[in-house]
Amino acid sequence: MGRLISIASGKGGTGKTTTTANLSIALGKMGYKVCAVDADLTMANLSLVMGIDDAYTTIHDVLAGRTDINNAIYATTYENVHIIPASIDWEHVIRADPRKLPETIKPLKKSFDFVIIDSPAGLQMDAMNAMMSGEEVLLVTNPEISCITDTMKVGMVLKKAGLVVLGFVLNRYGRSDNDIPPDVAEEVMEIPLLAVIPEDPPVREATLEGIPVVEYRPNSAGARAFMELAERITRIAGLKAKVMV
Repeated sequence: MGRLISIASGKGGTGKTTTTANLSIALGKMGYKVCAVDADLTMANLSLVMGIDDAYTTIHDVLAGRTDINNAIYATTYENVHIIPASIDWEHVIRADPRKLPETIKPLKKSFDFVIIDSPAGLQMDAMNAMMSGEEVLLVTNPEISCITDTMKVGMVLKKAGLVVLGFVLNRYGRSDNDIPPDVAEEVMEIPLLAVIPEDPPVREATLEGIPVVEYRPNSAGARAFMELAERITRIAGLKAKVMV
């Protein structure tokens, strides 16, 4: 039985989608069968980041009752990685029922080793439905105090809601002299720091090319950090699974 991991944050623009894409591909490189799900129903970007631009059937169609989830799963060019894209037009958005996200996504763990769910930021209803589609959550924050505290609040709510909080990613570290240091961020968050993703030009270049950096520039600092994150996730997920059984 596979694992369901929601990628969450307290603010938009922290790098949840970039983390979802790179973590999915990194896990695929390790031999795991992965499905990346774009559950950000109003600001969908995962398919663009992963270079998928020809998807006809999306998760919006499934949530609107037009088709089965299996018809929205697409193989990618990345080893062992599949994607469930979302639509970007408003017509699809207003027809989709976000309350159906958990019941739609959870059965996927029967078919994949990892289901990585790209969720909206914050604690609004759309975001909660997306995040509660997972069993575990990985938080993503930037090294700014307001972002860290908002993400900490999201983690506290999700923990109370029954999700296993694996830890957090400190993304885009090193772009400013005023960045909150990793050890301070971990002290504030009060959960394990699983990865520090540096401010690395290849990550930005990869996003523009629609090729996640672990594939675009695998030897870059950013790519290595995402690969290390994937390795830690597999170890922690395994431990959590044993504890929960």
